[in-house]
Amino acid sequence: MPEFPKVIKRGSVSVNIYETPSKGYAHYTLCYYQDGRRKREFSADYSAILNRANEVLDDLNTGKPPDEGALKAAERAEFIRAKASLKAKNIFLPLDVVALHFAEAVKHLGSDLVIEAAREYARRHPTKLPAKTVAEVVEEIITAKRAQGVSLRYVEDLVYRLGRFKDSIQGNIAHVDSDKLRIFLDGLTKTDGKKMSARSYNNFRLTLVTLFEFAKKRKYLPADWDEFSGVDTMKDKGGAIEIFTPDEISNLLSSAGSDLIPFLTLGAFAGLRSAEIERINWREVKFETGYIIVEAPKAKTASRRQVEMKPNLRAWLRPLAKKNGPVMPYNEDALYKLLRDLSETTKIPWKNNALRHSFISYRVAETGDVNRTALESGNSAAVIFSNYRELVTPREAKKWFAIKPASNYCKRNPAATALAERKAH
Repeated sequence: MPEFPKVIKRGSVSVNIYETPSKGYAHYTLCYYQDGRRKREFSADYSAILNRANEVLDDLNTGKPPDEGALKAAERAEFIRAKASLKAKNIFLPLDVVALHFAEAVKHLGSDLVIEAAREYARRHPTKLPAKTVAEVVEEIITAKRAQGVSLRYVEDLVYRLGRFKDSIQGNIAHVDSDKLRIFLDGLTKTDGKKMSARSYNNFRLTLVTLFEFAKKRKYLPADWDEFSGVDTMKDKGGAIEIFTPDEISNLLSSAGSDLIPFLTLGAFAGLRSAEIERINWREVKFETGYIIVEAPKAKTASRRQVEMKPNLRAWLRPLAKKNGPVMPYNEDALYKLLRDLSETTKIPWKNNALRHSFISYRVAETGDVNRTALESGNSAAVIFSNYRELVTPREAKKWFAIKPASNYCKRNPAATALAERKAH
């Protein structure tokens, strides 16, 4: 260690370094004169104070006054280390900008949380998300759901709803925002051009939520992507349960061709949903046991159930029965065109879901057994109890399930006539 005070001379000027311990620790004071005034600088690092002494001597010898704001040796070392750290991380911002950003982060988070918060943000917002289009993600989720063994009805619902979405919204799924989602949902219309009901709107919205949650799990979107927070659901006021009267269904059946009879009767006298009827095969209509089997993949609830065939339903279906093949060979658009035509011919307004609603209403009135009707219709007993009780009387129910085809039914339906003749031979 040098002897103190240490005097360092250069040319006509000199500076002194004093050892000035503080609280048991080494400490040093640099003293020099500038413009006749004594100046002092301090450091706990001897090498740093020695370097600073040399800087002061250089300034004094060149006639430049030592700048009190100039970096001291220790501060210069800090500056060099800071610049090296930024370079190592490929950060080429000015040091004062980096300090400003860090200070702002500390202001909001506290110095002990800045790094942790940055890591969490980076985890939720990866800088290199896979560039997946809406169409690609739609295909992925449909493939994944099929592999999971979900019901056929659910898969077809996804295909329909997401198909409309991918046809409307192209491009990277990460670029879809709440505005695009609202524009799509607000523009939804039915096949007749009318606006979607609140329930249909909400069902579409829920399907899209499922799609984007899937995309988040696949890391195609940031973990906290939440554009649906800006897309409200519509208030679903529901509506009164609409049913057909026995006279109305009789008139509809008497005017319908054989191509529509299975749809009308399976809905009216067995309570099958429209989508279930579209998926039923003739081999699942068991005349030998008197039951219709709705397999789990074809049911809305993905649960297998058996529905008893009432005598009048057997009478309507038996002449049309085949060993195999779809009971309803039409797609949804063709089916509803036939129903609109039938409605215009009979002057009977078509009522939404009225075939199934009618079955449940008349069946509850006939049996007085809500739980039994719930099992047959694949619905919940609570919904049936609250919505379908006391809509019709037992007398009307008896009349409903007594509706059978006229004696000339086979003659009026050429397909049925040909089938009956083959059976006779």
